[in-house]
This record gives sequence, C-alpha cells and structure tokens, in this order.
Amino acid sequence: MARLIDIVFDLILVIVVARMLWSALRGLFGSAATRSSPTDPASRPQGKRETVRGETARDPVCGMFVSTELSHRLEWHGKLLHFCSEECLNQYRKSASA
Repeated sequence: MARLIDIVFDLILVIVVARMLWSALRGLFGSAATRSSPTDPASRPQGKRETVRGETARDPVCGMFVSTELSHRLEWHGKLLHFCSEECLNQYRKSASA
C-alpha cells in the first residue's frame, strides 16, 4: 500500500513539473501569431475600465493633490480648503491664527 501511495505521489509531482516547464517554454518560444505587441490595440485587456470620479484639490500646506471626497476640510473666509491629513489642517490653523 505504501508503495502505491509513493508511485501516485511521484506521478503527481512529475505532472506538476511538466506543466510548469510546458508553460515556461510556451511563453519563451511561443509562435509570433500568439504574441502581440504592447502597442497593438488588440493586445490591450478587454473589459470595462473603472471610471475615476470626483475632483481633486491642492493641499495649501504641502501641495499634495487630495480627493475632495476624502479630504480633511476647513471653511476659511468663505472658501472651502481641502487637506491631505489632520497634521496639515492643524498646521494651517496655527499659521493662519498667528
């Protein structure tokens, strides 16, 4: 019984290694018909692209662009300011009050 399990294990191992080698060789030596250039529009992945929505604003402290939906906000003299972090918001408050 142990001999049979050993043979089955060896067979599975040989199959796995053969499939890995076959995939590697097919990738290296595949025919030109199966390859396509990166600039070829047909080679680009098909399917829907995720649409990026929303707006960005520049953080007045560090200059980083932040999403207006996810930013830390401060209404200052009738203008809505957007900050990338609470640290930038606090730094702006300190410098504006001085």
